[in-house]
Amino acid sequence: MLSLIKSRRILATDVQKQSVTIIQATQIQKWWTLLLKRIQKFAETQQIFMPGLHAYLRSQNSVEQDCSTSKPETTKLNLPSSIPSSKRLNICVSGLPDIENELRFAQAVESLSSLRWHLRTRTMAGKYKTKNASSQRAYTRSRALQDQVESRIRECQSMYNVARAAVLSLRGTGDWERTLQVLKPEDIRGINERSLTEEEKEEYKTTRRMAGLTEGEVINESDNGPMVSFNPILALGEGRRTLSWIWYSVSDGELQGNTKEVEASMSLPISF
Repeated sequence: MLSLIKSRRILATDVQKQSVTIIQATQIQKWWTLLLKRIQKFAETQQIFMPGLHAYLRSQNSVEQDCSTSKPETTKLNLPSSIPSSKRLNICVSGLPDIENELRFAQAVESLSSLRWHLRTRTMAGKYKTKNASSQRAYTRSRALQDQVESRIRECQSMYNVARAAVLSLRGTGDWERTLQVLKPEDIRGINERSLTEEEKEEYKTTRRMAGLTEGEVINESDNGPMVSFNPILALGEGRRTLSWIWYSVSDGELQGNTKEVEASMSLPISF
């Protein structure tokens, strides 16, 4: 189920790209066909474990999407988390919401771990760019690497938000929210990064306007927003510069393992 959800989101992201090569368009079409088959098989299994779903959708005047014709990246899966808690027992077999609950919680935890990994990669990519961008070719390669990392960060952010929303729907509010907190744009920063202050944001906007960018291009609030690296030595007296909550639960083993993996990945060639 989780792999199906992830595949839908990845395909939806690829389809939204404004410019793709012929090879990429062909690959997207292959993914579209494979995903469509998986959704059709999922719908058949869903009739067994959610026997009351069709009746519920009809009572809500919902249009059931035809998996043979609809785009798979936009097809609703109608999982237990998307159904009101008062209706789930009449729609799902016993224990099904609990299974999704466990899977979604694990998905959120895994998404946070992947997010931290890519944030560390972003830090290393910045160092790589500073050290190796001595020519146009090197700059282009480092810029491509940074774009890839940012795309994966946004993907992890999206997957976490979807998984957390499902857990909230299935569990309601509770102590679990201490572990899976609301992920705000300003929370998505590396260990050596901090969010801009309001004064710095205004200065950033003014600079962008002076560069000739339109208001909509100045800063995208739905994105993570601009970040800035800081020197830990110089920032010792700045008590308000705290770590993002996403780093509070990371273990030493994960941190050390990620460092080795990230450093190894930086030595791999970049594919265009």
